[in-house]
Amino acid sequence: MFRDLFIWWKEEVLLKGALEGVDKMIEIIKEMFDFATESFLGEVKDEHNIYEMDKSVNILQVETRKKVYEHLSINPKQDITSSLVLTTIVIDIERVGDYSKNIYELALIHTPESDIRYYDEAKRLAHHVSSLLSQVGMALTNGDVEKAKKLMDEKTWICKKCDGIIKEIVIDETMGVRPAVVYSLLFRYLKRVSAHIGNIASSIVNPFYRIGFKPE
Repeated sequence: MFRDLFIWWKEEVLLKGALEGVDKMIEIIKEMFDFATESFLGEVKDEHNIYEMDKSVNILQVETRKKVYEHLSINPKQDITSSLVLTTIVIDIERVGDYSKNIYELALIHTPESDIRYYDEAKRLAHHVSSLLSQVGMALTNGDVEKAKKLMDEKTWICKKCDGIIKEIVIDETMGVRPAVVYSLLFRYLKRVSAHIGNIASSIVNPFYRIGFKPE
């Protein structure tokens, strides 16, 4: 759906600004997610104020909605469906930022232990989800349907993987209560982030009424 949308909207001042806002939101949430997971894993490279970054995402979300609203006020019969798509995906983008904060807050109460059985799996999945965040931004910009379909498949795999690991943790009698709770939450958050990435990708593939679902 976004292929034609991006080509045409780039000529419209208000909607071009809305699209630029979406690009910036994705850029920020990618930084938030990377910082949060690096903090959890004890591998922080650069310090960030994740709460200020979250405020920036919220401001961009409001500004993007405002630009879409202003466009529809001027041209009420143009691009209604596309406008609905854009205002829908900014919610998913903002939610990734929220889950990134949740991961960071886990890091504040958790001392990384690389010898824990699930540490390496957490690191591998975090890197995988980070890659999906980079790819979904490019797929949106280019209206790349095939890339979006692959991202939706990847999202399904990650969600199932996280569910499986959480079940393993629940029945793992050798794991302490605190690390069990913390890692269960981490994998839950990774699942939710990947699910929101899948929703964003689905906006490229599906009509508005099927955003968040598999292609027909």
